[in-house]
Amino acid sequence: MDYAEKEIEKIKSKSKIVNWISPLDNEISFTIPHTVYPPREDTYLLAETIRNLGQGNSRQLLEIGCGSGVVSLFASNLGWNVVGCDINPLAVATSRGLAKQLKNRDVKFIEGGIEPQNTSDSNVFNEGPFDLIVWNLPYLKKPKKDEFLGPMEEASLSDIGDLKTKKIHQLLLDKIEKFDALKHNGLIILIHSDEDEGKFITTECRKMGWATREINHKYFENGEKIISSAIWKPWANGKFISLDTVNSTNSFLLEGSFPVGTLVTTQNQTEGRGQRRNKWKHFEGGWCGSWKISMGESSPAVIQAKAALAVIEAIAIIKSIPLPTFDLVSMSNFLKSGISVKWPNDILMHNKKFCGILCEARTQGKVTNCVVGIGCNISDNKGEIASNNDYIATSLSALGEINVAEWTQVLNASISSQLEKHELVKLNNEPEVITSWWQSMVNFNRNHKLLINGVEHRVCCLNSDGSLELINSGYEAKSIINLRDCVDCEWVEIHTKSS
Repeated sequence: MDYAEKEIEKIKSKSKIVNWISPLDNEISFTIPHTVYPPREDTYLLAETIRNLGQGNSRQLLEIGCGSGVVSLFASNLGWNVVGCDINPLAVATSRGLAKQLKNRDVKFIEGGIEPQNTSDSNVFNEGPFDLIVWNLPYLKKPKKDEFLGPMEEASLSDIGDLKTKKIHQLLLDKIEKFDALKHNGLIILIHSDEDEGKFITTECRKMGWATREINHKYFENGEKIISSAIWKPWANGKFISLDTVNSTNSFLLEGSFPVGTLVTTQNQTEGRGQRRNKWKHFEGGWCGSWKISMGESSPAVIQAKAALAVIEAIAIIKSIPLPTFDLVSMSNFLKSGISVKWPNDILMHNKKFCGILCEARTQGKVTNCVVGIGCNISDNKGEIASNNDYIATSLSALGEINVAEWTQVLNASISSQLEKHELVKLNNEPEVITSWWQSMVNFNRNHKLLINGVEHRVCCLNSDGSLELINSGYEAKSIINLRDCVDCEWVEIHTKSS
């Protein structure tokens, strides 16, 4: 049976009456054809996420795949100027019918989407630019028994030739950039599952240079999690500065006057430094970058944690695997590569350092500038690192060849995802950040102890303020917020006998 016959068969089916209660507890009842996706848990999650953004204040919103139209009409009631579109003409008709029923003449419903072979997509994006673009992504895996897309929708999706090389969220980002459809500091919201392809969406968006952050979620009865992910262009007001050589990227930013989000990079830093006034050893193939950030209410430990998580996220992006911060399973699988965070500021691979982080703040008058600096060994083409017996180090090239431009793009996207204060997106919950930071230290803490004034201490836990909780052989506990607190301390491997 071909698509047309299937569509006719479903159209002949009796339409059903649907009741939907919005996040504002308003209930509506309307009739919907079997070929149109009805409001469900994921629909509610999208509406709730839009509500959490606050009043629209006449800003422009595009909903892709508007289905029954309930989300578009809900957003309109919150003060957004809304355009809703769908590749299914029956969905557009249903949306228009519901708008008429609710006496809403403000929402514009049009047929179209991201399909590259259909010029109607340009009509959709030419309605912009938009402050907010939202999409409850369709199921691309085999749907559940009662969740089949309409045959017309299946046909339209299968007709997207680029899906052989790109996924629909990647095509969406391509279209947005092509048509300049997102306003300065605009936001995209995607609703997706935490299973199968859903685990890779944030990785793939960041690989394209976009920042991402989970801002809402909901669980199905079967345990499946649906996620509301915010996506935006990093640091809309920042500058990008690439220097051939510089004494210190941190000092360069601290001594100048730059907007928040400015990134300065170099592959030749002459006076790099780390914690406890240690000098950062710069090898051939090294990369250094510093970001000016807004410190706000965040503690130095949380900023340090987010920077470390951004680095391991960037590695996962390069490897095209789920972000280690996506869930505990993803973190566990990531750590099998031998990578670990060494509290508080180093990142190791098989106990060899390849990355260091230094967060600094400087106050001038009433203004405090805060920067996050990251030094990383990307390659060791000349064997300089391997031959240096005085410095136990390695490079990311152990994972494969790393392109400098790609590394810069994905790390910038990940730093933004962790630290940028976007006007529409709240920062990650601090307890969750500390938990992920702790999980990232598993490999190192399992095999190391800290000698403090010659006394052995084992790591117990990471406190909510980012301090490290230790215990010695006499069961005496000690908490340190920074290694600067210890005059004489040294990390040693568990099997190493101390003198």
